[in-house]
Amino acid sequence: MSVFADISQADIKNQTITQSSQDKQVKPTKITQSEIRQIQQALPQKKIIFNHTFRVKLPECNSCLFVPVQESLPKNRLTLHLVRDNKLLYTFPQSQQVKSWNFRQLKAVSFLQLDFSGPNEDGILLITEYSQSPKSNRPLPVAILYQRDTKGYKVLENTSSILTKRKVKTVAEAENIFRNELQYLP
Repeated sequence: MSVFADISQADIKNQTITQSSQDKQVKPTKITQSEIRQIQQALPQKKIIFNHTFRVKLPECNSCLFVPVQESLPKNRLTLHLVRDNKLLYTFPQSQQVKSWNFRQLKAVSFLQLDFSGPNEDGILLITEYSQSPKSNRPLPVAILYQRDTKGYKVLENTSSILTKRKVKTVAEAENIFRNELQYLP
């Protein structure tokens, strides 16, 4: 089984998302205007990254909204949330590799099925840019991989660090490393 939605390849105008022939449970879809209002109610006065916000189906929340947010205080950082029925259900943990860095941009989100046995095979890959200080003009590519665990999601710090050290800038580059070197994807 392979990546079942490559959000970086999404055709936003036509609201289509590339999917494999496998019928996976996440099934990300673009959000509607009423869902935008729901997010704004659940996360008031937050800078939502709408072009990477999706409705997903997850065991934790059935059908809910995956919402990335750019926080600005005390410094720029990326937070990820699951929202349903105007309520914040879950906030993803922050990666240790970027805690002291400044978030610049979310480049891509990809929902993938990792080739692990058991119920915790779903993963979420983020391709981002950070800087080491607010005044730095040099963006650093950072990849962060989340895996489902018994209480939500955890960051696979070692794998994320490998991708970041290699300066992975696309989902395709990460997939090649997952498949050919780490055997995370079949």
